[in-house]
Amino acid sequence: MTISKDAIDFMEQSLDTGRPIPGQSLTNSPEEPYNWEKPSEFSNPKEAMLYTFGILTEPETTANILINITNGVSVIDIASIVLYQGFLEGKWNPDLMTLLMEPTMYMVMALCEKAEISYKLDSTDDEEVEEVVGEKAVEAIEKEVGALDNIRRKAVQQVSPQSVPDDVRKVIEQTEIEPSLLEKVEQTTSNSLLSKGE
Repeated sequence: MTISKDAIDFMEQSLDTGRPIPGQSLTNSPEEPYNWEKPSEFSNPKEAMLYTFGILTEPETTANILINITNGVSVIDIASIVLYQGFLEGKWNPDLMTLLMEPTMYMVMALCEKAEISYKLDSTDDEEVEEVVGEKAVEAIEKEVGALDNIRRKAVQQVSPQSVPDDVRKVIEQTEIEPSLLEKVEQTTSNSLLSKGE
């Protein structure tokens, strides 16, 4: 079998740019599989929820989540990041990851409500439909687009507390969030050599 010049050029270019060669993952040693190629650590959704909630309520993680929510990151984005990281670590398979999405969103929302922080469920919540003034046909299209957007928003807002078991909900209610994590640090003025003198 001969290898064409194009194939050789493609392989050289892939090596130069650091991209893996097609099929390279098939040459990995079977004794050293990636974490997601091994059997997952959790197969029970309830146990996985408790593990996820344990991660979300670690003080440093909670503070980072709340800061990101304050900066405009949506609840669904936070939940996706947490769950995808668990998948990469071999904690659950893609099916269980999908089942955990709604309870994880609920947990993040509960943390935001405890900290009295407003949140948005989806990253498109801030986007407004641009008004187009014109013919009746354009108005009809806008009306239909608005109706589809309302359906999407309703679907996102139907995150149900029933998706989280009672014992996990009790832990959420009992979780204390220190207000000091979110308070702004007051800057003090100092008389250093670099400060402006009067």
